[in-house]
Amino acid sequence: MRHVSALLNRELAAYFLGPMAYLVLLGFQVIAFLNFWELVDTLSQRRQEYSSLRDPMSAYISGSPAFWIAMMVAIPLLTMRLMAEERRSGTIETLLTLPVTETEVVVAKWLAGLVMYWALLLPFAIYLPFLYYQARFYFDIGPVLTLALGLSTMGMMLVAFGVFFSSMTRNQLVAAIWTFVVIFILVAIAPLFYIFAVRQHAGWAEGIRFGSLLFQIQSFGLGELDLRVVVLHLSVCFLVLYLTVKFLRTGSGR
Repeated sequence: MRHVSALLNRELAAYFLGPMAYLVLLGFQVIAFLNFWELVDTLSQRRQEYSSLRDPMSAYISGSPAFWIAMMVAIPLLTMRLMAEERRSGTIETLLTLPVTETEVVVAKWLAGLVMYWALLLPFAIYLPFLYYQARFYFDIGPVLTLALGLSTMGMMLVAFGVFFSSMTRNQLVAAIWTFVVIFILVAIAPLFYIFAVRQHAGWAEGIRFGSLLFQIQSFGLGELDLRVVVLHLSVCFLVLYLTVKFLRTGSGR
C-alpha cells in the first residue's frame, strides 16, 4: 500500500479540474444553511419542548428530506468518474502497468470519494459550535458523536458501491444511475417495505428496518449506538471493495 497516498493526491486533484465538485459542495452548503436556519427557528419557538438536542439533531440532518435527496444525488455524481473515466480514456491500462496493485488503485479511489463525502458533511458541523457557544444552547454531545459515526460508516459503504459500479462501465452516467438505484433502495424503498410488512404483521419487518439507512441514521441521531449497524456498514464496504479489486484484476488480466 506504499503508493496509496500518491494515488489519493492524484484523485483529489482530479476532482477540482471540473465544476462538478464545486457545484456539489456548494449545494450541500446551501442545504446545511437552510437546515440550520430551520433548526434555530424551531428552537426559538419551542425552546421548552426541545430542552435536549436529541430530537432537534435528528431533524437537523437525519430527519431532513433535503439532506437525503441531496445525498442520493451527490454520492453518484462524486463517484461515477473514479473508474469509468479511466476506462473511457484508456488510462486504466497505463495506470495498471505502473508498479501499483489493483488494491492500491481501488483503495486510493475509494479514499478520494470518502474525503469528498466528508467534505459534504462539514458544513453541517461548522454551525453547531455557534449554536452551543453563541446561542448558549448546551446540547448533548453524545448524539452528535454517534450521528457522526453512523454517517461516516454509511458513507464508507455507499462510496464503495459507487467505486464498484464505476469500475464496471466506461459510461459515467450508467455508473451514477446504478449507484443512485442502490442508495434509493436503501434510503427510500426500504422504509416503504417496512411499513407494508408492519401492516401485514410480517416476521421480516424488523429485518427490513434494520437494513434501512433512514432508520439507522435516525437512531444514531438520537444517540442510540448500535454496533451491529457499524459492523454491517463496514462488512458491506469491505466486501464491495474486494469485489471491485477482483473485477479490476480480472479485467486487466493480472
